[in-house]
Amino acid sequence: MKNIFKYILAGAVLAGSLTSCDDFLTVEPVDKLTQDSFYDSDAMVRANTLTLYGAKAWDNFCHDFQWKTDLLVGDMFYTYDQEGQWYFGTYTSVNQYINQGWKGLYAMISQCNSIIHDMPRYCKGSVSEAAKVQAFAEARCIRAYCYYLIAELWHDAPIVEDNSTNIMENNLQLRRNTQKSIYQFIMNDLDYAIANLKDTDSEAYRVTRITALALRAKVGVTMASHKDYGYNRDALYAQAAADAKVVIDARPELTSIDYSTLFDVEANNGPESLLAIQCGVLGYGYGNGRNCAWSRSSVIADQTWGEGKGPTISLQKLYTEDDKRRQWVYMSSGDYYPNLDKANGGYTYNIVNRDAGGNEIEHKNEMCAHIKKYIIGKSADCDGNVGLNQDAANNIYLLRLADIYLVRAEAIMGTGNSTSDSEALKCVNAVRNRAGLADVTEITYRDLLKERRKEFAFESINWYDIVRLGYREGNAAALEFLNSGYETGYNRAAMYVAKDGTNEHNDNNIDQYVIADTRAAGASYNPITFTDYAMVVPVPAAASTASPQLLDEPVEYEFTTAE
Repeated sequence: MKNIFKYILAGAVLAGSLTSCDDFLTVEPVDKLTQDSFYDSDAMVRANTLTLYGAKAWDNFCHDFQWKTDLLVGDMFYTYDQEGQWYFGTYTSVNQYINQGWKGLYAMISQCNSIIHDMPRYCKGSVSEAAKVQAFAEARCIRAYCYYLIAELWHDAPIVEDNSTNIMENNLQLRRNTQKSIYQFIMNDLDYAIANLKDTDSEAYRVTRITALALRAKVGVTMASHKDYGYNRDALYAQAAADAKVVIDARPELTSIDYSTLFDVEANNGPESLLAIQCGVLGYGYGNGRNCAWSRSSVIADQTWGEGKGPTISLQKLYTEDDKRRQWVYMSSGDYYPNLDKANGGYTYNIVNRDAGGNEIEHKNEMCAHIKKYIIGKSADCDGNVGLNQDAANNIYLLRLADIYLVRAEAIMGTGNSTSDSEALKCVNAVRNRAGLADVTEITYRDLLKERRKEFAFESINWYDIVRLGYREGNAAALEFLNSGYETGYNRAAMYVAKDGTNEHNDNNIDQYVIADTRAAGASYNPITFTDYAMVVPVPAAASTASPQLLDEPVEYEFTTAE
C-alpha cells in the first residue's frame, strides 16, 4: 500500500505546482522534461491521474480548511484564535483558513483541468483514445466534487474550465459565476463521468461510475432544495433517488460494514468508501493530520493538540445510550479502547486522568468529552500507520455509502416535510440498524438531518445540510435550527461547569457538573447566535486583492456547445 501512495505523490510533483498571486488559476510544471516523454503509453496516462487522489494534492483543503465546517455547524467545540472564528460564525475575508480552502479547491481543479486540456497535447500516438477518455472522466468527476463544495461554501465563484487557456489569453481577472451556473457545470461533468466510467476499477481508490452516480444524487437533492432557480424539483428528486438506488444496489448491505473500524487504516478503500483522500506515513501533508490535531493527549498520540477540542453538548445530547456509533465518534467517561495505549493494556477515558501518584496527566475540557473519530493512536498502537509529521495513514472520506442511503431517503421525501414511504424508511433504518437502533415508521425532514448529524459528525459534511435546509425553508428557519443545537435546546455556548464541592475525588463523575450557557451561570460565553452573515463564506481577501473583479456582481457562465 505504501508503494501506491508513493506513486500517487510522485505523480503530484510531475503534474505541477501553484504559483503567482493568481494561484487559483496558474499551474507551472515542475519538471518540464516530462511533457515530452511522459505520456507514451496507456499505463502512463493512467499513472498521471493518480495525482487526483493523494493527500499532498488535497493538502491545503483537507489539512487547513475542511474540518473548520465541523466548527461552523456546531459539532466540534474549539474557540481558539482564527479557528475559533468558525465556531462563533464571525470569520471575515482575512481568515487564513478561508484562503487555504479557496486555494486548495482551485488547486485540485487546476490538476483536473491539466489532465483534461493539457495532457492530450503530450500524448504519443501509442496512447489509446479509451485511456484518454478514462482520464478525462476521472478528472471531471473530481472537478465536479470540488465545484460542489465551492457552490455550497461561496455560492458564487469563478468557473475555471481551462487554466492554460486563461493564462495564454491573459484572462486572469475572472468574475464570479452564479451558483446556478456552477450547478449546471457540475452536472455536465457528472453526466460525462457517468457515461464514460466503469462500475468498478481494479484500483479501489479510483472514482467509478458508481462514484459519479453517488455524487450526482447528492448534487441533485441540493439543487432540488432550491425554490429560487426555476428547477423542476420533483424531477431532480426522482433522478437523485434513482441514482442513489443504483449506488446502494452496487455495494454490500450497509449493516454488514463495521462502523467501529470505519475510520481506521483497515477500512481504507473498503465497501463504504465512494471517494477518499489517500493518506500515508510519508511526511507532512502526505497523511491524515486529524490523529494529531484532534487527539486528546500524549497518552494516546505521539503528537497532539486536541485537548481543547470536543463534541458539543448539543451533539452529545442527540445520541441515545444504545447508539453503538457514539463511542467511536467521541470519548465519554468510562469508554474503553483496546486499540489505544496498548502498552498499558488499552485506554479508558476519564474526564480527568491521573497517574498512580494522583498527578493530573489528562485535563478536563469544557465538554467533558474528546473526539475519537479518525484517532488511531500512537505508531506503536497501529503497526506504524502514524508518523511524526501529522501523517497518519487512515484515509479521509469525501463521500461514503451511508450518505447515499440518507440521500435516497431525502430524495424520496422530496418537497414534503415527512415520509412514511417504505423505500425511504428502508434506507434510514439501515443506517439506524447498523448503529443498534430500532426502526422508525415515519421520519420528518428535520429528524432526517438529525440522523445525518449523528452518522457524519466530524466528517465535514453536516454544515452542507444546514445550507440545504436554508434553501428549502429560508435562512431564518435554518438558523433557528442551528442556534437551537438541532432542536436539542442546547446552544453552542453550552458547557459543563463543576458544581460547588467538586474535587479530585469526584471530578470523574459527570453528575458533579452542570450545563451552563451564560456567563452568569459560569459558562465562558453567553448564547452564540449565528446570523445570515455566516451562511456564505466570503471570498478570501488574498484572492480579491489580486483579482478585484471577484467582488463584482456574479454573472452567468457562457457554456460552449461541448458542455
